[in-house]
Amino acid sequence: MIEVEKDEKIIRIVRRHWFVLLGDLFILVFAVLLPVVLLVFLHLLPIEKLFAFSGSTFAAGGFFLFAWLSVVWIMGWNIWTNYYLNILMITDKRIFDIDQEGLFHRKSASFRIDRIQNVTVDQEGIIQTLFDFGGIRIETAGGGEDFVASYIAKPYEIKKLINEMQDVTLEKSQEVHLHPDTLERIAPGSSELDTGVAATSSPALTVASPKLGNIEGI
Repeated sequence: MIEVEKDEKIIRIVRRHWFVLLGDLFILVFAVLLPVVLLVFLHLLPIEKLFAFSGSTFAAGGFFLFAWLSVVWIMGWNIWTNYYLNILMITDKRIFDIDQEGLFHRKSASFRIDRIQNVTVDQEGIIQTLFDFGGIRIETAGGGEDFVASYIAKPYEIKKLINEMQDVTLEKSQEVHLHPDTLERIAPGSSELDTGVAATSSPALTVASPKLGNIEGI
């Protein structure tokens, strides 16, 4: 479970492009149709002569069909889980990279936006260019491992969003906030200091001399 801070706002959740899911769906469709193809193929062969089976052929076929469809259902659930839970979540403070591997294994990592040094987009081939998906590589400060998200939908839009969030974070870090009470405490002190400096300045001295007369300004 992803835990965000109370004052942290989720900006966007990014998943892989739907085109990547099509390949897995074709595999599932082929797996569902495979028993039908096998039944037709086995019907053309003299199974009774090859194997001595005394039980009910319908019951045996139903059992193996149920077992095979159970396997296909697990495969489909695993494919959907990997697609839906593999995300790149962008907040106003951090970026979360979550990799779902199988049904019960998940790897997650996060890094602050102010640690980002460079964001690059990698699109390979005409298919990724036409359907607008590709990979994003995020380099962070500290010499750690780069964060790579593959087959992301609209990668250039995501890169622009990350750069904008990085600029906002940089502007916030450069701002100097002074509380009004602090300003009120500083202002009287500064005036008193100015008054003190004026009071301690050297006054004009008047020296009386019987021969030279009054000498001012000494």
